[in-house]
Amino acid sequence: MAIEQPAGVRPPIADGRPPGSRLACLDAFRGFDILVMIFVNYLAGMAGIPFLLRHAAADMDACTLTDVVFPGFLFIVGVAIPLSLIKRIQAGDPPLRLAGRIAVRSAALLFLGVIMVNREYFSEAAAGMSRDLWYFLAFAAVVIIWKITPSAASPGRRRAERAAKAAAGFVLLLLLILFRGTAASGAVVWLRPSWWGILGMIGWAYLLSSLAYLFIGRSRTALLGLLGLLTAACIGNSCGLLDFLGGGGGTAFRGQLACHSVIVLAGVLFGTLFTAKDQALSHARRAVFMLSLGLGLYASGLLLRPLHGLSKIRATESYALVTAGICALLFMGFYLVMDALKLRRWAAFLQPIGRNPLLAYLLPDIIGAFLALASAATGFEADRLLWPFRGLGGGAGMLNALVMTGLVLLLTSGLTRAKVILKL
Repeated sequence: MAIEQPAGVRPPIADGRPPGSRLACLDAFRGFDILVMIFVNYLAGMAGIPFLLRHAAADMDACTLTDVVFPGFLFIVGVAIPLSLIKRIQAGDPPLRLAGRIAVRSAALLFLGVIMVNREYFSEAAAGMSRDLWYFLAFAAVVIIWKITPSAASPGRRRAERAAKAAAGFVLLLLLILFRGTAASGAVVWLRPSWWGILGMIGWAYLLSSLAYLFIGRSRTALLGLLGLLTAACIGNSCGLLDFLGGGGGTAFRGQLACHSVIVLAGVLFGTLFTAKDQALSHARRAVFMLSLGLGLYASGLLLRPLHGLSKIRATESYALVTAGICALLFMGFYLVMDALKLRRWAAFLQPIGRNPLLAYLLPDIIGAFLALASAATGFEADRLLWPFRGLGGGAGMLNALVMTGLVLLLTSGLTRAKVILKL
């Protein structure tokens, strides 16, 4: 005899996950990728580091572990796009309102990316303040502005946080007015887009991929077609066929946008497997799709490799497809272990950093600026307390980088438990 569902109660998904519940593998995969990203960033510039943990040079036809880290984050950004947008679509938000939200989030990422990429151009003489002080205050303001106010916060706390955000916004505006940099020609300049920075490149790819999903995309066939079109754009850009477009940072920007969007769209395709439309799919059917797409992307990248090689810096089509395939297969492994087999305790340490990726990404810069300010104030090299083996490189330097990564993990976990969570 059939049992009727009580009114207002939705049946569980076929894979045992309640409708609308969060994928366990989502935060774990993102946390894993962020930790590896922090680790290899700490290794940057060190001597005696294995090739696998360094970026391949622009003229090399190669891809290292470090070269796959950024695609991993792009991929998981894509997975999250359908999961976040579909909730708002089902809540009745019109497409134009959602497009506005997407544009605001993208602009915030571009803004943060530009701030970070201008660090090397900062002129203390022209700005009238130290670079470390400027960036420490700027990052502190960013943390306050984009910190989420807990839903259970009292009215008094909400008022206090609104006041803190207003004050932080004023400080950040003042810092932007004071910013001065030095161009290669020696001229004093203001903030410049340059190559947009990591966060900025994420912002551009997120903008294109989110709008694609919103307006053309709940069909996986349409998304796959767009992925193919962007791959063709990568090829055409490398061949000089898109030079007539001009502007926008030229060939490098167009190549990066197409390359990064291919990876994000691969993640979007995976994300569609977990929306309400496909909530009844079994683990096996999802795994078949993931395996097929992952292997297909990887093989396609290898087939196209003779055209322009496998290069992150040159943003080639082969690099986009190969790394998208690797990330797809790795995500499939996380999904099968954590959401199909329910083996989750091993990844508990990854969850906080996966829930709070922006804070985790900013913390190394905040720590670095704080240590530099402490050194200037005390005359003692405070950073040597945490970085005693930085100059040595090799095994000692790698161990030191691992310890610093662990410190960021502990700080992010503690701040996340304290409800200091950033969201653009």
